[in-house]
Amino acid sequence: MFQSASPSGTLSALSQLQRAGFRGFFDIEVPHMTDQVKVGLPTFPKLIFFDTNIVQNLHSFGELIYDHFLSEPIGRRIATRGQRFSDDIFALKDFMALGQRAGWPIALSENTLNEVEAGNSLARNLWAGELAEYFYQNRSESETEDQGNSYSEINHFTFIQRTRLSEMLEDLPQESDRQLVVDAAEHGCDIFLTMDYKTIWRHKECVERLGIRVMRPVELLEHIRPWDGLLR
Repeated sequence: MFQSASPSGTLSALSQLQRAGFRGFFDIEVPHMTDQVKVGLPTFPKLIFFDTNIVQNLHSFGELIYDHFLSEPIGRRIATRGQRFSDDIFALKDFMALGQRAGWPIALSENTLNEVEAGNSLARNLWAGELAEYFYQNRSESETEDQGNSYSEINHFTFIQRTRLSEMLEDLPQESDRQLVVDAAEHGCDIFLTMDYKTIWRHKECVERLGIRVMRPVELLEHIRPWDGLLR
């Protein structure tokens, strides 16, 4: 659970997400080619896939990210991870804060949740369960309210399709990373948000073969800067 610095105490993942204004990936259109893309202009994110490390850091540093409270222990933990990690954590905080008004189109997959649960942290596992419940709830509501709405649909790939896409990502050394990227493509994401500096971010050109831009939080924050005034 996220530890809150407010008198209300601990907030559930569902409450945190609702407070951040997330709509979930079942409520967002699948990315498509626009005039902005054709002429090379920046485009507002259609759907952002959260890598496992992003989900884990949202939980581990929730006190800073959601409550804007930097305790001494959290500060030490961030400092030991280096300047790049620190920059990304604070960018992630700012990114989440911007989402409180308009909401962010985000996605994650069953593979993401399985990796989170593999960490053998009871608190994190419970949090991941609530996170999954939040997305299933949005999916159900989207299907019920508008049967013709593509938001409630996912372009499920066949086993052969997933295998071929995974082969296109052969530069990524870990099969688990390749499957997460394929998940992002399956959901129609145009951005893959990560703090995995050694593999996915390092080999981002490989991922971009699938039409997905790999970004760190600091890069995503810079990317959405043209819309900063509208989001506040």
